[in-house]
Order: sequence, then C-alpha cells, then structure tokens
Amino acid sequence: KSSLFRPPYGRIRPSYIPYLRKDYRIIMWSVITGDFDREASPEKILDNAFRFTTGGSIVVFHDSLKAADRMFYALPRFLETFSNKGFTFPVLPGS
Repeated sequence: KSSLFRPPYGRIRPSYIPYLRKDYRIIMWSVITGDFDREASPEKILDNAFRFTTGGSIVVFHDSLKAADRMFYALPRFLETFSNKGFTFPVLPGS
C-alpha cells in the first residue's frame, strides 16, 4: 500500500487535489518514456529516457504487460547508465 498518487496521463482536475491530499501525496512526473506505445521500439524508449532526463527528473516506466518488453529492455540500461554517471535513485517517502 502506498500513500503516493500519480495522476493517470499526468492530468488532474484542480478540484480533486484537496480530496486526494487528505490521504495521498500527489507525485507528478517530468519524463514519460513512452514505453506504453506498442509501435515504439525498445531502443526508442531508451533514447527518450536518455534524452529528457536530468538531475531531479521523475521518470515513468510502466509495470504493465503492455509495456513489459520495452520496459525490461530500457530500464536496466537506463539505471546502469545513470548510476555510472553518479545518479542515485532514492525511494520516495510513502512508497
């Protein structure tokens, strides 16, 4: 169980925010890899992640069957590359 909430598609109605904040910390993302796109190659997903990620980015990789083959290709390479550059991946409080 998590106290974090990521709005689907990165969209949220302002009127929902006060209600959600009662029980959740709302977390937005800054980089969407596109791993959900069945037409995108795993290499394209990795390129998206590399191209748009900077220090402090919150990067979305989906843990779904629809994204699995692209995510399993891109995520380990993404983590290895950025780890080698000195980036860390802390767990967000509440997750």
